[in-house]
Amino acid sequence: MNPRNPLAPWLDHYDAGVPATLAPYPNRTLVDYLNDFARDRPDRPAILFKGTTITYEGLERLSDACASAFTELGVRPGDRIALLLPNCPQFLIAQFAAWKVGAIVAPLNPTYTERELEGPLRDHGIETIVVLTRFYQQVKHLQARTPLTRVIATNIKEYFPAALRFFHNRA
Repeated sequence: MNPRNPLAPWLDHYDAGVPATLAPYPNRTLVDYLNDFARDRPDRPAILFKGTTITYEGLERLSDACASAFTELGVRPGDRIALLLPNCPQFLIAQFAAWKVGAIVAPLNPTYTERELEGPLRDHGIETIVVLTRFYQQVKHLQARTPLTRVIATNIKEYFPAALRFFHNRA
């Protein structure tokens, strides 16, 4: 094998016509696009979750509020914020909020055991984590062995429609 580019041998496996780069890259972030959509298409759905819709304007407003809360709690640019959340509105809200304050998002798998969570939290210096309430005790139990100083809990039911919230409370 004689690769055309020894520093990027995977390029040899690209189909014909597939460019080696996507450059020029746009000089914009997803936060910029969210801001544009919130301004230009405020009532369009950004998130559909279990029968609930959050518009682009709503996502912008909620992520702004979350970013403000992160800042008030002491999160600074370059800090790492772990998200121990499944696919739910809170994940996107917290992710955009972290980006808005210049933090680095560290998504963690909600199926991780306590031992599996401890390593990434400790080794990457994560001081802030957003968790579902069902994972709160697990995180609090390992907190002393990690740099975590802020544990923010949210409930999956916050974005359930009323009927689903009712049945979820009874389960």
